[in-house]
Amino acid sequence: MDQRREKLRQRLNDSRRELLAAVEDMGPAEAAAPTASAGWAVRDLLAHLAGAELGHQQVIRALLAGQRAQVDGFDLDAFNAADVALRRDANLAALLTELASNRAGTLALLNAVGPDDWDRAGYHPGGFDATVEGTFRIIAIHEKRHVKEIRAALT
Repeated sequence: MDQRREKLRQRLNDSRRELLAAVEDMGPAEAAAPTASAGWAVRDLLAHLAGAELGHQQVIRALLAGQRAQVDGFDLDAFNAADVALRRDANLAALLTELASNRAGTLALLNAVGPDDWDRAGYHPGGFDATVEGTFRIIAIHEKRHVKEIRAALT
């Protein structure tokens, strides 16, 4: 099981390194650059990633506890828009600090997963079933997807 944990840790670390490299020298003008996502600017994608990571932590905790992660009437697009709006006034430094804090929480949660927990499965609010292991993968995949959009917006 330690191999699973280490592989996931590596994926999470790799995706975060890619994100930080993409925004390393970014200033306010670049942060305001439009992206292909939902009419969001680069800074909005950073806000989205910060909020989404917390949401994925909640999904993992629910799966670990054998609870339902599904909320009746949940609209992912509306949730994402509202979540980004909550962070819209945050400056770039605050968003990067939140991203770091949330990733530390994800890695702590990764460390807490027991050997029999990886395959616990249930509903993911994205509209599909997922496992604990799969949800950690989703965090990294989601981040990498948005890093591509950020890079495209900044070039």
